[in-house]
Amino acid sequence: MARGPNGPEPAAPGLSAEQLAWRRFRAEGVNVRAWAIERGFHPGLVYSVLRGERKCVRGQSHQVAVALGLKPSAS
Repeated sequence: MARGPNGPEPAAPGLSAEQLAWRRFRAEGVNVRAWAIERGFHPGLVYSVLRGERKCVRGQSHQVAVALGLKPSAS
């Protein structure tokens, strides 16, 4: 998934970061489930993050958000 040079891509007007991530998956022809498994994440958790159902403050949901480019890494 693409990231901007300084972390997550800037949001397009009217689109949330999650919506941008969905668009990147579609544009790149990437299957969300395959992406999740390839990186060691549970697909259901990735879908929850993409739907905005998780706060992604800590733990694996935060790691998913970082991998998707929705949040900057802690370090």
